[in-house]
Amino acid sequence: MAREEVERDQRDRLQRAMTELVDERGYQGVRILDLTQLAHVSRPTFYELYADKEELLLSAYGDIAARTAETILRAFDRDGSLEERMRASMYAFANLAAAEPHAMSLFLLGAFGAGSNALEHRKLTIDALERAIQAGGDTYAPLAADFIVKALLGGVREVAVSRLHHGTARDLRKIADELVTWVISYPPKLPPGLDVSPPGPRPDRAGPRSFSSERARRAQVRLPSGRHDLPREVVTSSQRERILDATAEIVAEKGLAALTIPEIASRANVSHETFYEMFPAKMDAFLAAQKVGMELALGRGVERWEAEMPDWPRAIDAGLRGVVSYLVSEPAYAHLTIVDAFGASPATIAIRDELLQAFATYFEPGYALAPEGSQVPAIAGEAVVGSAWQIIHHYIVNDRIEELTAASPQLTYILLTPFLGSERAAETALSSPELAGTAPADVTTEA
Repeated sequence: MAREEVERDQRDRLQRAMTELVDERGYQGVRILDLTQLAHVSRPTFYELYADKEELLLSAYGDIAARTAETILRAFDRDGSLEERMRASMYAFANLAAAEPHAMSLFLLGAFGAGSNALEHRKLTIDALERAIQAGGDTYAPLAADFIVKALLGGVREVAVSRLHHGTARDLRKIADELVTWVISYPPKLPPGLDVSPPGPRPDRAGPRSFSSERARRAQVRLPSGRHDLPREVVTSSQRERILDATAEIVAEKGLAALTIPEIASRANVSHETFYEMFPAKMDAFLAAQKVGMELALGRGVERWEAEMPDWPRAIDAGLRGVVSYLVSEPAYAHLTIVDAFGASPATIAIRDELLQAFATYFEPGYALAPEGSQVPAIAGEAVVGSAWQIIHHYIVNDRIEELTAASPQLTYILLTPFLGSERAAETALSSPELAGTAPADVTTEA
């Protein structure tokens, strides 16, 4: 073999080893020794090809991202109706995920614990794929509004992530037709009054940003200093709340890699001993903060949903706005649960998957409301939750969280269209009482 062929083969083996080990252990658990042993290359050879394991990771990510985009767009860029082209690309994606689940997990999830470079690489790659799909490939006119493309690809991604997480990537082929039926339930353009595009990164935010909420600031000064007669459970509850607040704020401001127990303890105004009494390690505090954020967001949404039932469309709109109001009021928890948890660890994906499934159950009444002659695919509830989740992710990661409230009508439309049809979904989204300022104000929920 020529030297170039040998190096290409070695790179390929190292990339496959990286995708497999990251999926199994997370990025932080992968050592150079593990990579070289699994790939059957020497340590000196590794350093001839890559400067470090991060360079290898980004190389592996770039490879699967490029192959995924090429596979999808090649299947999409063909003669036939839009539905036929979508079906071809959906099956191509499902086949690739079934054949290379480790690599596809890396592409969709990012590398667990790899830090900001890997997540930024993932963001840029997915943004490029969305633009290519929106343009319809090289030979077709633009297909849909940016908001629609982002929502639909987000829904497909979330459905795929769940199957990859549960080791059932082969099931994607079985539900490919359902996903296509769900996708084509949306017109290519947003209705009048909803036709906006999600904003890009904020260009005018300079310097470090504080993610502390009003509730968190009150929690910092709740207990009197020195000796006091407060019950032990009150003190413990306050300490735990401050630790979780500090964890969420540090991760939102600096990223998971910068999270340390000394900084958590200092910001929460507790001793190291107090921290260890409550959490064995910093990752346990992170997981607890993730659970708090997601469960309180769900709780806010369910409270609003129940208040509007049995008017299910209005209940979905109210529930969504309840979730959004919580996220906007708690930016640190919003960032941690929606953005930072995505590539943190397999445990964070498990928590996230469980809560997304819980959100999906509130769409079950919608299946009976489909217009006559239409059928709602079984995957719709899961897919619309994934769509909304990814749109919310876009606003948060681009530092636009305060604009989420204004995007609620578009999100309601995305959630309702497969069940009610585009016209009724738009009518519900645009007639929300909150648009007229008549809805009751939220009561701040303690973390």
